[in-house]
Amino acid sequence: MGLALVLCGVAFSDRASAPTVTVQLPANRAAGLEWTLDVEPAGSFQEVSQDYAAVDGSHPDSAGVQTFVLRATCQGDSTVSFSCVNASDGSVDSTAVYRFSTDGPTISRESVDTDISSELMAPWEAESAA
Repeated sequence: MGLALVLCGVAFSDRASAPTVTVQLPANRAAGLEWTLDVEPAGSFQEVSQDYAAVDGSHPDSAGVQTFVLRATCQGDSTVSFSCVNASDGSVDSTAVYRFSTDGPTISRESVDTDISSELMAPWEAESAA
């Protein structure tokens, strides 16, 4: 099963041994913004990998996409909260909260709430306007 959203993307893998979900969020390392995550209940998802892909390959810290691959470690409902933190002052710039349900080898997205700042969205809005 797969599902993709523009910028705040989600993809699922339902391998029986280790169901995973991939979350993609707009990011901007050049602005000192970095996504962190928190999982409730604690330990219900483990971070398998994290990657950053800049839109402009010649500037690796420019605006881009931060990708998290998470593995479900138990059955039931979980909340994965992402906070985009400003490295210079520790303030939270943007948030994304995903609610997942894991049933056997399947992870389903129950809901998503996002509050993405204009600073993170600016490169994407400029690209779509062009």
